[in-house]
Amino acid sequence: MPGKIVPPVSAMYGKPDTSMHAPADAPADRLRLFFQQAPGMIAILSGPDHVFEFANTAYLDLVGRHEVVGQRVRDVLPELEQQGTVALLDKVYATGEPFIGRRMPVTFPRQANAPAETRYMDFVYQPVVDDQARVTGIFAQGFDVTRQVETEAAFSESEARYRLFSEETREGVVIHNGDVILDCNPAYARLFGYGDVAEVVGLPSTAFVTPKSAALLQEKGALGSEEPYEIEAIRKDGSVFPAEFVGRVATWKGQKVRIGLARDLTERKRREAALRESEAHFAAIFDQSAAGLAEADLTGRLLRVNDRFCEISGYAREELVNGRRMQDITHPDDLPGNLVLFQRSIETGEPFDIEKRYVRPDGSEVWVSNTVTLIRDALGEAHSMASVSIDLTARRDAEAALRQSESRLRLALDAGRMAVWESDSRTNTVRTSPELNRLLGFPEEASPSIEEIRARYAPGAQDRLRAAAAAALARGERNAEEELEILWPDGSRHWLLLRADLEVMTGEDGAVSIKATGVAFEITERKLWEERQRLLINELNHRVKNTLATVQSIALQSFRHTNAATGSNVTAFQERLFALARAHDILTRDNWEGAELRDIVGEVIEPYCRESSGRCDIDGPRVRLTPSMALALSMAVHELATNAAKYGALSVSDGQVSISWSIAPGEPRQLTLCWQERGGPPVAFPARNGFGTRLIERSLAQELAGEVSLAYVPTGVVCTVKAPLPEAMA
Repeated sequence: MPGKIVPPVSAMYGKPDTSMHAPADAPADRLRLFFQQAPGMIAILSGPDHVFEFANTAYLDLVGRHEVVGQRVRDVLPELEQQGTVALLDKVYATGEPFIGRRMPVTFPRQANAPAETRYMDFVYQPVVDDQARVTGIFAQGFDVTRQVETEAAFSESEARYRLFSEETREGVVIHNGDVILDCNPAYARLFGYGDVAEVVGLPSTAFVTPKSAALLQEKGALGSEEPYEIEAIRKDGSVFPAEFVGRVATWKGQKVRIGLARDLTERKRREAALRESEAHFAAIFDQSAAGLAEADLTGRLLRVNDRFCEISGYAREELVNGRRMQDITHPDDLPGNLVLFQRSIETGEPFDIEKRYVRPDGSEVWVSNTVTLIRDALGEAHSMASVSIDLTARRDAEAALRQSESRLRLALDAGRMAVWESDSRTNTVRTSPELNRLLGFPEEASPSIEEIRARYAPGAQDRLRAAAAAALARGERNAEEELEILWPDGSRHWLLLRADLEVMTGEDGAVSIKATGVAFEITERKLWEERQRLLINELNHRVKNTLATVQSIALQSFRHTNAATGSNVTAFQERLFALARAHDILTRDNWEGAELRDIVGEVIEPYCRESSGRCDIDGPRVRLTPSMALALSMAVHELATNAAKYGALSVSDGQVSISWSIAPGEPRQLTLCWQERGGPPVAFPARNGFGTRLIERSLAQELAGEVSLAYVPTGVVCTVKAPLPEAMA
């Protein structure tokens, strides 16, 4: 307690010590609890102005006020100054001599706007002195003896006045001679469950307490004790309840009796139990909280911690609350700023938040978020500091990982010369990075508007970007990719590859907008290389065609002076050159990166099917061939078609040719192509193998790294080709 010396409870009717000191190691909290629950009235006054430093429940109940701590006696009870009570306090404070008052009348209103009441008090004013014997306050203890005084007055005046008093009071009043009940008021009878006073009179005095408490009742009566005490009371129906008894010796109708008062303590006990339960509840919350909770005094010394705080700090509870301070476990680098905030909070009462590190016993560090709040006592003075600690280790680790990830991303972007950008169609804005500015031909520190950026798009580029985004969203995809041609102010052409993540947003007004975040790569060199490659391939194709034309011319010149110049051999040779040229044309369209099987078959057989409309059936899945496979199959299909037109199914009007293929799964996948003729002249096994047969059976199988079989069945020629498909061919 703020008073430097706490006096013990004095005997009311003995001469008090002229100077009283509390033991240096007096447990103040226990004394305060004892004073609070004492049945007598106790108050502690501080200083010459007699400021209430403490007042127990009995005192507050008497004066009918509940907010007295911190106020002067003359302000709380101004009537006492007029009646000389304040003057008595002044005298005790000035002289250091105690004052004992017996049955002294005090008049004051016990409730606001209520008339003044006169109460009779037995009390003592005990001076409180410090180590230098200086008076610092007054310890006041007393009992309200109004009822006793009034009871005695009533007895001396008349039986009627006694009855009036006893019936009006709310407490149970009883008169007994130690053995039996002589009289009581109706409140006493009701308190113990009896219908009227007549049922109570004549009963043993011990009939109203449990056997366990009967001895205590008789002991108090034998000693003549006038101090209140608690007892187990029993009602007429046998139910037990807590009660407070107090009595004194008096004379009634010429005999020595004991007049007692009884009060039911059930409600008070219920409130006390509720308070204990509430305190236990909050204690459980404190101990079991997921956050680290701690209380420290104004010097930083830890007073109380919960289990979570121990887990975070790494210390056992006993280590923390046995003299260790907040300063002892705070990282030295974080302590100066923490102390500034700590002291400022004590001075201003303002809470503060801080992120700092605790140093654990093993030397490791843990980051916490601390919220610190000042706790005030009943007088409004700073009492202690409460803190809530949240472990930030996971968050800090995540932030560090994020920083590392961002650093790696930044290095990757810089190494790959990638530019980052973000656009929003709702606001029609774009955010660029310095690298993107460079790619667009702006200074790195520039912040170009969306209009300035679009002004550098090549014609049609913006429409292609929108079409690419729309196509991706239509497919249910969030990622889009498109090439963008840029025209710099100096007239140079540049190309960027844009890749974006698309987010569709709907505003409160229902308007739909697209937010895109992505990267940009410069592909100008690649585009220029592709253009040069196309020129080179076109030139190569031109030279191949010229070469084929030269070969044809040389062949005709060579056959001119022979009988074979106009024969079938020359024609076959020319047709094979034409087939080779058509295959080259298909590969040329795809820059010699491969060709579709359907295109190869269709291109070669088209002249024969054109003359035999409806008799050629081509069927099979999409298959892309390498250039070498395309050329080999082109020549083989040409030989089969030529043979069918001369001797087979295509040589008659009812003949048909079916060309089909399939792909079998596996590693690698297997291509199976089947050429089958039906409805032609009867087929017989040839007497000798010509060039076409050798081309198909040997060269094709070798080029495809597969198998080729020719079957000369009577219904028509059947050629089956089986070859593995290289990886990535489909």
